Amino acid sequence: MTVELAHPSTEPLASRSPTTPAHPRWWFLWTTPGRILSIGVVLSALVIASAFATSTTINNRQAQLTTVLNHTEPLAFAAGQLYTTLSVADAAAATAFIAGSEPRDVRQRYEQAITDASVAVTRASSGLTDEPMVLLLGRLNAELAVYTGLVETARTNNRAGNPVGSSYLSEASALMQTRILPDAQRLYEETSARVDAETTASTRIPGPVILVVLATLLFGVFANRWLARRTRRRINIGFIAGGFAVLIMLVWVGTALIISTADSRSAKDTAAESLKTVTNLAISAQQARADETLSLIRRGDENVRKQSYYQRIDVMQQQLSDYMARDDVIDKTDLADAERLLKRWRAADDRINAYIAVGNYQAATQVALGTGEDDSTPAFNKLDDALGKGIAESRNQLRSDIVNAHRVLSGATVGAAVLSVVAALAVALGLWPRLSEYR
Repeated sequence: MTVELAHPSTEPLASRSPTTPAHPRWWFLWTTPGRILSIGVVLSALVIASAFATSTTINNRQAQLTTVLNHTEPLAFAAGQLYTTLSVADAAAATAFIAGSEPRDVRQRYEQAITDASVAVTRASSGLTDEPMVLLLGRLNAELAVYTGLVETARTNNRAGNPVGSSYLSEASALMQTRILPDAQRLYEETSARVDAETTASTRIPGPVILVVLATLLFGVFANRWLARRTRRRINIGFIAGGFAVLIMLVWVGTALIISTADSRSAKDTAAESLKTVTNLAISAQQARADETLSLIRRGDENVRKQSYYQRIDVMQQQLSDYMARDDVIDKTDLADAERLLKRWRAADDRINAYIAVGNYQAATQVALGTGEDDSTPAFNKLDDALGKGIAESRNQLRSDIVNAHRVLSGATVGAAVLSVVAALAVALGLWPRLSEYR
């Protein structure tokens, strides 16, 4: 009997019933081991996020303080020096002119002031990046060249006995008072405002860091309580060790940020304010000295110069009184006699005006340039020296506060990273025994 086999292509296909997965997708995450593992992953991620946020905040703050210390503050100081030395040059030029024989020390003071101003222009130009400020500095440099040319012309005519020399000096002083000094003041105020802004930025409360660290601690407490209910074990050594590591990081970084913020605020509210106040006092003193001496050169506008002088002295007395009344001012010792020196200087100027009123310009010049206790020059020189010391002391305090604010943050970034790794390992070691119970 012959059996014929069907061709395989004609055989009916066997039907297969669909198979259902033994477990739904992600089923492991809903089990107790899965939840323990998820808690460990989330908690470790929060610890790492806390360390990252902390380190980023500290690095940014250190970068801001470094910028202030190495760039912004030196730029502002150079602008302040430019503003001050220009006033010194104007006062010295007028003083040298009325002296007739041009005393060597006064001439050297003028030349040194011009040199210092040129150096300050160079230093300021190396740090400026804003186009308007660069143009302003370029205009200052050009105007300073015109000013020195006018002063030299006045000096040459004065030595030759030509009366036109006083006109050249008056024109030079007008250029200084109406164009150069206002431009220098604008540059100084702009750069000082940058110091204030960048120092203020380093005192802001790091809100995101606080939120991340608090979230880490709260989630750690929740995870520990949940694990205690599920495993009937109230204490988890790993969680406790990790919590202590996070707390140490929080206390360490928090303390460093608090101290750094206090130093930054001291730099802004105390040292920087003192520096600006004393610098403005020094500039006002030089301008008042120029008014005093120019009243002996331009005969006919004495009343205008006298009024300008008295206004400057009144403003200085008010600023000095407010400054000395503060509890947090710097260098009170050097400025303790400043008010008395201002009164002496004003009394001497009253004598100058009395002599001018009767046409005795020779006696007025003697009071202006004399070295007696009742003359103008000793009181002015002592006041100028005291203000110079105040500027130096205020700047030293400003930079010291910024350096301290930067130094106290050193090591906090590395410490936060190490403690975060310790906390993450502690969490993993704390959860491993609980996971190993499920096999």
